[in-house]
Amino acid sequence: MSAPEEEQDEHAPLWPPLLLTLGVLVLAIEVRHQKLALAALATFVLLPTVWRVLKRRWVRGDVIRGLGMGFIASHVPLLLGACTTLNRPECRVHLCMEGVLAGAPYVPWAGVLGTLLYWAWTRSPGTGHHSP
Repeated sequence: MSAPEEEQDEHAPLWPPLLLTLGVLVLAIEVRHQKLALAALATFVLLPTVWRVLKRRWVRGDVIRGLGMGFIASHVPLLLGACTTLNRPECRVHLCMEGVLAGAPYVPWAGVLGTLLYWAWTRSPGTGHHSP
């Protein structure tokens, strides 16, 4: 008699493509091929995220909460840009706008990333564990 096979969770990421991508990433870093390493790293991060978004059990309000998280995350590049000017004395009293504007091109990407990460890696409010 053989032991029963464990059923894979339908929300779990596909392991063979992830391991293959990890191997390509390690190989690209070893041979110092920067474009291939960046592509493999982006695939390694985006593959499980997109998989979880597609397999997510959607409940009422998920879209609004995800867009709200994207709105909050879109402000991170502006804050980081403003923090780069803190070491200059003239910028401590008045905000120097070139630091804030340096982060402006990254605002849409941060918003999309915040939304995707929220949808992919948080539980829906209705699916949590209830205490007895």
